[in-house]
Amino acid sequence: MKKIRICTIGAGFFAGFMHGPVLRALAQRDPAMELAAVCDLDAERAKTFAAATGCRNWYTDFREMLDSERPDGVVLLTPVTATAAVGSAVLAAGYPAMLEKPPGRNRAEITALIRASQQGNAPAMVAFNRRCSPLLTRGMELLKQEAPKEKLEHIRCDFYRSERFDADFSTTAVHGIDAVRHLSGSRYARVDFHYQELERDAGKICNFFLTGTMTGGSSVQLSFCPSTGAALERFTLNTRSLTVSVESVPPGGGCDFPGRIFVYRGGKLLRIEAPPAHEFDREEFYLAGYYQENCRFIERLREGFPPENDLELSLEAVEIADACRRRVPLWTAETVRS
Repeated sequence: MKKIRICTIGAGFFAGFMHGPVLRALAQRDPAMELAAVCDLDAERAKTFAAATGCRNWYTDFREMLDSERPDGVVLLTPVTATAAVGSAVLAAGYPAMLEKPPGRNRAEITALIRASQQGNAPAMVAFNRRCSPLLTRGMELLKQEAPKEKLEHIRCDFYRSERFDADFSTTAVHGIDAVRHLSGSRYARVDFHYQELERDAGKICNFFLTGTMTGGSSVQLSFCPSTGAALERFTLNTRSLTVSVESVPPGGGCDFPGRIFVYRGGKLLRIEAPPAHEFDREEFYLAGYYQENCRFIERLREGFPPENDLELSLEAVEIADACRRRVPLWTAETVRS
């Protein structure tokens, strides 16, 4: 089996919370995978991450790390404000990379990453982990199994959080926006936005409500509420006669942990399923899709990347999240492309 050497850039809280344990588990099970090094601007964080995951070396300059280690692939876990710039440098230097979401904040940053990928002839994978969620994957399987000839007519997505006062919640909303595109199997045609500005003791928040249509004909409805009584992610998929409702698992576990899938037909409950059985099926990093996406990245490094550019596939979700950030009332594919 081809040996794969991995370097990681970014060793902050989320890197240590989700990706670090996954990379450690993969390296322990795969003798042909090596965690070569980690880089973080904070030397103590880099050393802590290296010790926890088994990385051989640590650095505070990612260019020095790449020059010294010459990895087969790079896992980029930087803050969104730095991802496009660092990612462009990594890709232009010729290193395939998995970029934590969102890979950029707007169309210009994604375009720069695409150019860098082309310049360095280095493919990129975007770490939209909900694409790899075992619960969502199983939910889609059940939809096709129980209603194989019926068209997907409507998708609902709800992201609730408790006491989140992020300066920019669109970087979380982008996950749901991308997941709906993935579930529908088609692109967005039109999105209308409604914004609810609210005051809290700890500061201001904004709820985002999106309604739209997909090029495949499905209608969609998405809500993103950062300050509620619950922490959850739920997806509802409807055909003419079947409804599949998925209680997914966000980072941190959420209120529905470990998640369930409900299948309804004719107004009656057909079945309830637990998450697919797996050695890590009680771990958040498996239930939320982080384990699977890292596996997919290693697999692609060994076997080759698909011909489509994942940055281009991600561009639409980034544009719609950017529209949320800028509080625009309408997004259409025609308007953006014109």
